[in-house]
Parts: sequence; structure tokens; C-alpha cells
Amino acid sequence: MTAPRIPAELRRFAADHEAVDAVIQRIGLDTWDLLLVDGEGNWTRGVFPAKEQCREVAEQLGVSVHDGWDDESIAKRMNRRDHWNDPGGQRRAL
Repeated sequence: MTAPRIPAELRRFAADHEAVDAVIQRIGLDTWDLLLVDGEGNWTRGVFPAKEQCREVAEQLGVSVHDGWDDESIAKRMNRRDHWNDPGGQRRAL
């Protein structure tokens, strides 16, 4: 099996941000999400056909890998950046 191609967006994010963690989660029958979350709660994602590819990409990027949301501090980081929940923040479409 050949090494998975790492999307440029994921490479840039890992290089430009500090304290990046990767979260792998299943999003469909044959698709897996690789979320990169930095120390401030900013994030980006890539979609891959196999969990192993997500893990390999994260390892090649040199970031900590989490299988699902096993570390709740990552989710808390992301939620800090959720302006949808701020009073006076952006509103969801109805």
C-alpha cells in the first residue's frame, strides 16, 4: 500500500499552528475524518477512505493522534471558538 497523499491544507495547518492534535473519527461507511485542532481551538479536517491512512498522515505531520474524542480537552478547545453560542454572536439559519 502506498503512503496517502497529505492535502496541502493539512500540511499548512500543522506547520503554521502550535500544539496541534489530531482526532480520527468515522464519518461514513467507508470514510474517516482526520481533524487537526490547534491550541487555540482552530481546526481543519481531511477525509480519508481508511482509519489507517488518517493515522499515517497524522504521524507524518508529527502531531499527537487521538482515536476519537478520548481527550475531552480537545473538544473544549474547539468549543471555546464556537461563536454560535456567544451572546450576540453569529446566528444559525432557521
